[in-house]
Amino acid sequence: MSFPVPCVRSVSTMSSSIPAVDLPGLKNLLGEARVQKGVDDIWGMVGGIFEKAQKELPAQHAMPRRELSFHEHVKLLGYLCLLMGEIPGDIVEIGVWKGKSLCFMSQICGRKRRIFGIDPMELEKQPDELGYYHGKLFPEATLIRGYSELVADRLYAEAPRTVLLHIDGGHAGRNVLLDFLLYAPSVVAGGFVVFDDYGDHRYSPEVGPAVDLLRVGGYFNDFHVLGIVPGYENSYLLQRK
Repeated sequence: MSFPVPCVRSVSTMSSSIPAVDLPGLKNLLGEARVQKGVDDIWGMVGGIFEKAQKELPAQHAMPRRELSFHEHVKLLGYLCLLMGEIPGDIVEIGVWKGKSLCFMSQICGRKRRIFGIDPMELEKQPDELGYYHGKLFPEATLIRGYSELVADRLYAEAPRTVLLHIDGGHAGRNVLLDFLLYAPSVVAGGFVVFDDYGDHRYSPEVGPAVDLLRVGGYFNDFHVLGIVPGYENSYLLQRK
């Protein structure tokens, strides 16, 4: 039997297009007590159902690594989902791990958006554990198994109109470059691109330089570069013009 997953509606208002964002405006949103509480509550709820599911996970499906997620900077994705409100569009995440951030974004969006997660699922027992959570906690998401550089055609076959692209796949510089170049064309006007681990110089030292290379090379010319968001320094943010 599946766990009951409450459907949480966006607290954002209706709009016909995604609003242009600047860092001061985004900082104000992040500081609004009501919005912050809503995001924190949903993050906590998702964490709770994942912890419950992990306890009930059959031992033969468990990965050796027990972490469900690695940091709370992914809560920035929740605020961006709120900014999108009821505006139609898809969410694409490259690098799924165990699916917690996918589930979180889906909950913030009221489980109404198409959500795609791309991951090679090559770690020991990852297909089993991720598949268990997927079936119970976020079956509305579509998982695409494979290296992101090789499966872009499978996403584009779905004619995505991406409003949020979360790049958190391979952390070698080459992977970051390819993920942006292959998947950023699917991002619509007003849509966001989030590079994870931009500021993680210790464990992901090639991510930041790869993002900087894209910027100085002119590949962000069609985007507003918001860059590092205060309080979420692990992430680097763009918004399509």
